[in-house]
Amino acid sequence: MKLNNEELKEEIKEKYKFFGSGIEDDVDMPEDEFSEDYDEIKEKVIGDVLNCSISSGITGLQFESIISSLKSGYFVIPGFQRKFVWTQKQVASLALSIIKGIPVPPLYVYVDNKTKKQVILDGQQRVTAIFLYFYGLFFEEKKERQKLNFKDVAQIKEKIDDIDKRMNDYTRSGNKRTQKVKEEIKELEAERKALCDALRSEYGLKISEFKVENINKESVDISFSVFDENSREYLLRKDFNIAVVRCNDRHPQKIFANIFKVLNTGGKILGTQEIRNGIYWETELYKRLFALNEENENWRKIYGRISQFSKDVEILLKMLALNHYTVYENDRIETDYAGTFNWTNIMEGYSESCIDLPEDSIDADILLLMTYLDILYFDDDIKKCNKAVFEAVFVAFCKLGLLDRYYSPELKLRLSWIKWLEEKTDIFEKVLSNKASVESRLTGTISEVRAEYAKYIRKCKQTI
Repeated sequence: MKLNNEELKEEIKEKYKFFGSGIEDDVDMPEDEFSEDYDEIKEKVIGDVLNCSISSGITGLQFESIISSLKSGYFVIPGFQRKFVWTQKQVASLALSIIKGIPVPPLYVYVDNKTKKQVILDGQQRVTAIFLYFYGLFFEEKKERQKLNFKDVAQIKEKIDDIDKRMNDYTRSGNKRTQKVKEEIKELEAERKALCDALRSEYGLKISEFKVENINKESVDISFSVFDENSREYLLRKDFNIAVVRCNDRHPQKIFANIFKVLNTGGKILGTQEIRNGIYWETELYKRLFALNEENENWRKIYGRISQFSKDVEILLKMLALNHYTVYENDRIETDYAGTFNWTNIMEGYSESCIDLPEDSIDADILLLMTYLDILYFDDDIKKCNKAVFEAVFVAFCKLGLLDRYYSPELKLRLSWIKWLEEKTDIFEKVLSNKASVESRLTGTISEVRAEYAKYIRKCKQTI
């Protein structure tokens, strides 16, 4: 069952922040023990890019065409990407660059082989800022930002602009306000208010001005609407550089992911999970992962509020990848990955492998994850747990086949037991991401889980 907003707010309280997650800051995000380090993977990333067939071309596209492509859906912002995070001042600064002809970084896109549409690889913040500027819109403060349906937003704002034009015509006409004219104006005002309310309720947008400071620290309005018609047409016909990247590999997703990493090595970079989201967003695996992430009540209690950086999705993906690339033989867990074992490789390898998997195989993996989350029993005093313990117990349950017993009403996994496993054993005394360390802690965990489950079986028999 999917929670509504009010129910979700009620459920997500301080005591349920199982991983200690709270409000995420967009600056200096703390790294956990499983974070992926660009310095460690940079050499491999560049090597992969060098050893594949890539072509690209830069073309100029008028801003009018960019906006039209967003509205028509020809330009696609990948699903599950980070929401728009720019401030109003940043949008105004970009607008000033456009007005004054200051070079702006190009928009990088790749062509989706199935739809032939152009997917934005890098520059979704810039292209959204362009759309907002030309339509004179920005997000309301203190409201969670929603992803935009560009076509819908444009249609609403164009209706508002048409109403404004008609009302201005009444003002300029100088005619006496007859009763009929007054009634028409009243109807237009009501319609305008309804449209503005729709923008606010659906997308958190409001009609806005964009201002910059001049050399005298005076505020200057550079909103698109303040220019005359000729100037507006001139701005709309200015060119913006588009770099189209092409890759001839059978499955180019991994290459595009690596290109994205190279593009983001300078300045503020996206997280690696956000990059994966942008590449694999149309796969069945990611569609199901994101549905589970948003809708599973226990998971939302465990993690807290939905991560705008996809940290919660990354944990779920890591758990599935870890189970996928490990085998249980002779009372030991061993990794079964052909390349160098690290978190980046197994998560991207698993993501790529699922492209060709039938839906029932993906459903089976998602069912394991959903089952694990659904059997959790909550202890009010538990506030934080090591992610490594949480995912190790998941792998142990999978390998022992315990999740197949989901419908046994007695089988409940107490969060306090997971916390005990972290504190009372030396398995997780030092958590490292190398292959030997991962195999060791998974083997130790499966031993503890097997022993604990044996106690559970004995208890059930005594009860009978």
